[in-house]
Amino acid sequence: MIIRNASFRDLGRIEQLHRETAAAEENAGVVPGLSATGDSPVPQTALVRLWYAVSKSLSALVPIADQGDALYVAEDPEHGIVGFIQAQKAPAQTRSWQILNLCVISGSRGHFAAPQLLTHLAAQGMEHGAHRFFVRVPVEHPLVGLFLEQGFTQYATEQILFRDDSGGAPRVVDNGGGILRPARREDLIAAYLLYLRTTPSHVAHLEGPTQKAWQAGFQQGWPARFGKDDVRHLVAERPGVVAWVATRPPSQARPALMALMCEGQDAELREEVIDAALAQLHPGPVSCVLRHYDSELIRSLQKRGFEIYGSQLLLVRDLALKVRLPAVAAKKKKGVLIHAGLARSTGPSVHHLEASLSTSPSPPPT
Repeated sequence: MIIRNASFRDLGRIEQLHRETAAAEENAGVVPGLSATGDSPVPQTALVRLWYAVSKSLSALVPIADQGDALYVAEDPEHGIVGFIQAQKAPAQTRSWQILNLCVISGSRGHFAAPQLLTHLAAQGMEHGAHRFFVRVPVEHPLVGLFLEQGFTQYATEQILFRDDSGGAPRVVDNGGGILRPARREDLIAAYLLYLRTTPSHVAHLEGPTQKAWQAGFQQGWPARFGKDDVRHLVAERPGVVAWVATRPPSQARPALMALMCEGQDAELREEVIDAALAQLHPGPVSCVLRHYDSELIRSLQKRGFEIYGSQLLLVRDLALKVRLPAVAAKKKKGVLIHAGLARSTGPSVHHLEASLSTSPSPPPT
């Protein structure tokens, strides 16, 4: 079995393999996450569109000419392509790659192809300067064990919450309900400090050890795109930033998206922030991704009609960085050990000694 770069001639087989997996899950009535044809990161066909829109776990196969993507196939001499893996550079993170797809056929060939694809991806990523790889996989999916065996570590469980109130009366988006105000660029440091206060230390140490890393990785890099796209950032102060909200309007391919971060000591404040955040969105489908330690926010959204649409594990693997030591221009000569003594001394000190001896006064005649 060989692992190689995918070419345009392989796209037909790759798409066929992906469609067969999705069709088997839909028609065979298998347990969500299990496939009669093979393994796929998506548990149910019904989750495909939302899963892609929210977490990028499933990617529409983009053209290979896109330099931001890496697509490799496992090819068996007898059966042809038996699996593929697809990854891309994480948004605003040059040293991180996000795995979008890992799909293999069932049977022994697919079983052996999956770890080889992951190993090859890691090697290629390191050659391009990447040392961190992460993937979002549905809870209890068969691929979870494979990723753990390959050195991935779980550091968060994410809940995808979804609500569709398209039948609701039209409303005018307010200015934040008096508690939220538009964020300014100088608020980013305060939002980062809020993140550190509301996030377990072991997660923050990995995901956001610095403000720059946090802006690049948190919520798919939304903070890093401040003022650059259609994401609207708002904050609540009381005093100091105690809540951060980001909203993104819907498109034809995805629902409206919302991100929340709020201190949990004040329940009344939390409820006010959520109501003000929802008031930023027009009626329609909206989704929000929260983590297991945001349980209070999850319960508050459920009270407002949100349902947990899916759960996924955020798995990360860090590889050791290669460090090149500078080459020594010339080898240093080894020092030579000699016996100590005046007779073997060299340099100016010897001449000084001889001069001292010759100019010393002679002893008086007896």
